[in-house]
Amino acid sequence: MSNPVSEKFIKKITKADEQQTEVLFSTLLRERHFLTIVINILADGLFVLRANQEILLANNAVWSHLGLTAPQKYIGRRLTDFPIPDAVAKLLSRFVLNKAEEGPFELEMPGEAQRWLQISFRTFEFHSDPSTSELILMVVRDVTAWYRAEEQRRRAEYWKQMATFAAGLAHEIKNPLNSLQIHAQLLQRALRQKAKRSRSLDMQRQLQSSDIIVEEIERLGRVVNEFLAAVRPSRPMLQRANINYHVERVLQTFQPEAEARGVRLVTSFDYEIPPVDFDPNQMTQVLLNLLKNALEALTGVEDPIIEVSTELQDDHYRIRIRDNGHGISPDDLSRIQEPFFTTKATGTGLGLAIVSRIVEEHGGRILIESHVGKGTSVVLQFPLAQRAVRMLEEAVSSPALATSLATVPNGRPPADTTEITHES
Repeated sequence: MSNPVSEKFIKKITKADEQQTEVLFSTLLRERHFLTIVINILADGLFVLRANQEILLANNAVWSHLGLTAPQKYIGRRLTDFPIPDAVAKLLSRFVLNKAEEGPFELEMPGEAQRWLQISFRTFEFHSDPSTSELILMVVRDVTAWYRAEEQRRRAEYWKQMATFAAGLAHEIKNPLNSLQIHAQLLQRALRQKAKRSRSLDMQRQLQSSDIIVEEIERLGRVVNEFLAAVRPSRPMLQRANINYHVERVLQTFQPEAEARGVRLVTSFDYEIPPVDFDPNQMTQVLLNLLKNALEALTGVEDPIIEVSTELQDDHYRIRIRDNGHGISPDDLSRIQEPFFTTKATGTGLGLAIVSRIVEEHGGRILIESHVGKGTSVVLQFPLAQRAVRMLEEAVSSPALATSLATVPNGRPPADTTEITHES
């Protein structure tokens, strides 16, 4: 099938003199350069492929979406020659065999950072190419932001409903609970007075029963208060401060408890993290909760260790708490952030729910990775106010870092690493 535009161009160029030919080719090159720029600034990734998956065209975004660095030479190579995710390769192969399913298809990409891609296919004819009459257009769109927004909307709606429920719960439970606590304490006090005058076994049993009643009422009160803290909206009182210094202060508070259990604390701080905005009280609550979870996971473990580190990454920073404890099963891991879900005999299942809410209110995310028998790693990821710029002058501001910098080929000082040991 002839192409009228091509035929017209060929007729025109055969009649043109040398100067006119130069003008025509110059115009073509400019238009080609213009189209290349437009294609490469698109947010969606594009592949144009032959039926054998040979690449004819690709823009910059498509390599980035697939987690790859754009190669210098890819024209003429097959897409399967590159380490694309298996799920994407299977989807493409299925479309080549059965072109009825064009999509869009949504895939969750492997890796520590959760990402979702939307992939669609179209076939089109290109008769100017003598080697084939049908090509494949593959469009790859990053829909991670939409997924996260949808998840936040769903969680916000959930917490809104829980907050409404919590208000009624507090009214219906706390008032009679306070009355019970007051009368139980009065009864406990009266029994203690009688126990001073009588050492009978029956009196001691009554006093023991009153103690249990008071303790259980106090425990129920704590459960109600934790539940209210988990669902009650509270804006963080943000202050700009040094997050490394704050983490160190929390560890100083936690260290005696770890030492009493024979647990080593190993720390590694990235001191290039700039001052950031956070609520000190809420951040302390988050860190202590995660540290105590790690401590409980180390019961019965030989050479128990808790590693705490911070790290600067482009537009965000991370706080990681890792233990070498018993780990969490895949089934439990999928439910670990649900309110009231717990694997502890005396737990309320609200600790991580409170942590999740505080982290989300700081604009952050929680990433949890765990393997049974190997331990658990919890990463708190928070955005920076602005993209971080690593300055050489700041990196060598101390003699110790300047010495380290002199021994590092790429000029980046290593994160400061210390170990808090316990001498038994």
